[in-house]
Amino acid sequence: MLVFMISGIVLYFAIVIDILQTTLSMQGGGWLTSRFAHIFWKCFLYVSGRNGRSKILSQAGYILLISIVLIWVLFLWMSFVLILYANPGAIIDSTSKMPANLWQLIYYSGFSISTLGMGDYIATGDIWKILSSVYSFTGLILLTMSVTYFVPVLSAVIDQRKLGIKLSTLGSSPEEIIISGWNGENFDHLTSKVDDLSDSIIKYSQQHRAYPVIHYFHNNKSKNAIILQLARLYETLLLISQEVKQEIQPEPESLKPLFVAFENYFEVIAEVTHIELVKEDPPGSGTEKLSEKQLLAKTEDSTYSSEIHKHRRLFRSLVWQDGWKWEQLDAKKS
Repeated sequence: MLVFMISGIVLYFAIVIDILQTTLSMQGGGWLTSRFAHIFWKCFLYVSGRNGRSKILSQAGYILLISIVLIWVLFLWMSFVLILYANPGAIIDSTSKMPANLWQLIYYSGFSISTLGMGDYIATGDIWKILSSVYSFTGLILLTMSVTYFVPVLSAVIDQRKLGIKLSTLGSSPEEIIISGWNGENFDHLTSKVDDLSDSIIKYSQQHRAYPVIHYFHNNKSKNAIILQLARLYETLLLISQEVKQEIQPEPESLKPLFVAFENYFEVIAEVTHIELVKEDPPGSGTEKLSEKQLLAKTEDSTYSSEIHKHRRLFRSLVWQDGWKWEQLDAKKS
């Protein structure tokens, strides 16, 4: 019986901490929530056949959100049952005064957490009355925090989709983004958007840190998928800063806000996701049209720093984990 008692107490504090970390902390989801979300997504990814266009994946986000709350309720409920089961006679029938059996304890625990308080079963001592009150307050707080958690999460999901659409207007491939930003003399058309884009990416990163669950709200339209759009923009930055002719490259300071925004994004992803990096870098972006317009420097293949190699592998991993293929960074080839 002592084992049940200890298990119930440990489970209670584990769930309460997980709820607080997930809903109030700016350091990502709780231990249980984040790992459950990762496994949940892998299951959906498997069922969809790793097809980013699958409608199954587009349903995963809200199902996951509901599942997280149900797990909190279930485990909180289970912890109360374990504590009461370890103490026979703690709860009795209000009419017959007979000790409650297991099913009756489950019933009593459920209506205590839901704050219904039916009254057909009662606690026998002060300690059990106080404990029932604690669980009732915890249940009420859980309900309140779940509702208040849903609202900013759904708001962040809307912002995520808006960012995906905004980035899609730049171009359908890194090459196209560069060409559309070239006016024949410089890239002012592109650099004029840097501040706005960097602000949006930083906002998205911080929402991602606060509500990691938005990572699993999938858009099954590749043209607006946030992961593809971010990877495409990052590849564009690498091309324009390292492979375009030096005499026409934008000033490093004009692109710095975007690089800083991506650095912040990489930090957040490393903190709040459980992603395994692929071992190989993704293939380079197509540059045929850039060569035709004589925008590329006449050099051998660019040598990226080890940090950039890591970031490119991270994006390749994210694209794969989201059900897409790297080739889909060029929408015309997907």
